[in-house]
Amino acid sequence: MKKPAVPHIGMRMVKTAVAVMVSYSIFQLLGLVYHEELPGVWGMLGPSYACIACIVCTQSSLGQTVRQGVSRFIGVAVGGTLSVITLLLGDALESPWVTAPALGAVCLAGLWFCLFIRRPAACGMACIVPCVILIRGVAGADRYYYAAARIIETVLGVGVAFLVNAALPDRRPEEEPPPSAAPAVRVGNSTKKLCVIGDPVEHSKSPLIQNAMIDALGLDYIYLCQRVPRGQCAQWLECAKFAGYAGFNATMPHKEELAPLMDHLDEDAALFGAVNTVCIRDGTAWGYNTDGAGFLRALAAEGIHPEGKTVLLLGAGGAAKAVALKLARQGAGRVLVCNRTLERARALCAADPTGRLRPAGFDRETLRSLAEQAALLVNCTSLGMEGTAGQFEDFSFLDALPADAPVVDLIYAPAETQLLARARAGGRKTMNGLGLLVHQAALSLELFTGKAVDKTALDACFAALENR
Repeated sequence: MKKPAVPHIGMRMVKTAVAVMVSYSIFQLLGLVYHEELPGVWGMLGPSYACIACIVCTQSSLGQTVRQGVSRFIGVAVGGTLSVITLLLGDALESPWVTAPALGAVCLAGLWFCLFIRRPAACGMACIVPCVILIRGVAGADRYYYAAARIIETVLGVGVAFLVNAALPDRRPEEEPPPSAAPAVRVGNSTKKLCVIGDPVEHSKSPLIQNAMIDALGLDYIYLCQRVPRGQCAQWLECAKFAGYAGFNATMPHKEELAPLMDHLDEDAALFGAVNTVCIRDGTAWGYNTDGAGFLRALAAEGIHPEGKTVLLLGAGGAAKAVALKLARQGAGRVLVCNRTLERARALCAADPTGRLRPAGFDRETLRSLAEQAALLVNCTSLGMEGTAGQFEDFSFLDALPADAPVVDLIYAPAETQLLARARAGGRKTMNGLGLLVHQAALSLELFTGKAVDKTALDACFAALENR
């Protein structure tokens, strides 16, 4: 596992700190520090929201600060409008049984509206204003004074952030991303095109990974990102052939949809019923799945060898299917597939031609019992993933694992989930999903180009991800 880079204090941090100090000082000098005995808005003014606005809005460029500031203003307007509507409930808001659902409703409405107008940066602000008004618990006109004070503070903070950014432009060389963070891409008339498709796909790290390896290997390829809506893979495949693409990768939700569209399927893709790599050769589509083989490569790179061992595998989704079936085919002794819905675990195991997969439940006692038998634990669920709800309710099954059993989590964001942190604290070897991400991509590039991805290219890829 790659060690995280040590952060340094760059100009953006300095500007943010200066903006916060300036905002705080302005309110202190004017004596606006929440003297609620004063009448109206003035007694409720203070530096808190101004400082928050500075932290959110101070960016590395003036353009970014302006965009964030506009988003904050939109958020205030949305939240303020929802607040006024909510206040029509009057005295009923004094009851927590009314306040709680009202608070949830305005937050949900604010989030939805800001996403609808494609202003996700404003979502938090859209919720803050109605939240503080409702939680505040004051009555009558004071509610409006409180809302007005928060809006004034936010406006002042955004203004300070803009002025500080203009006065302290970012020219420090150490703030520029290192060359490995943005691999050079050279495009000529002979350059072959590759891409990743998905919906959504803008978050994908595949272009960064693939272009880093392409640059390190000196290949005449370019790797792009292409959104393809669900259900339109057939149309995209024809477009890719017509546009001269050498191939493409696929992420959710297209892996299963692509399988029946291929002219040829490799053994893994046929077994998994899913395609993540498509090579276009002389107008013919060849479908592959590199997830299982990439997982085994990642294990080998960390010195983990599952052959002949019992593996405890958590989850029964698409990633779990590729990992479980590949482990079985490569000689794992047994693969114990645990899932909250036992029927899904049984369906996965039924697809195994080797007979090495065993379905099981996901309750505490079952996990502890099976952990005692396992020489390797692999988490293929989304529990603990950034931006996804849900966490393991209980980690006691880790205590039942043998001391030398590694713990692998396919999640790579965050780099260390609670599962891995608990396992590491217990002295066990751990591995996150970054290795799988890189090695399955390397296998795809080898299929696209016919060139082996060497250690230098892999190191360039890890460096690009680390500096991102």
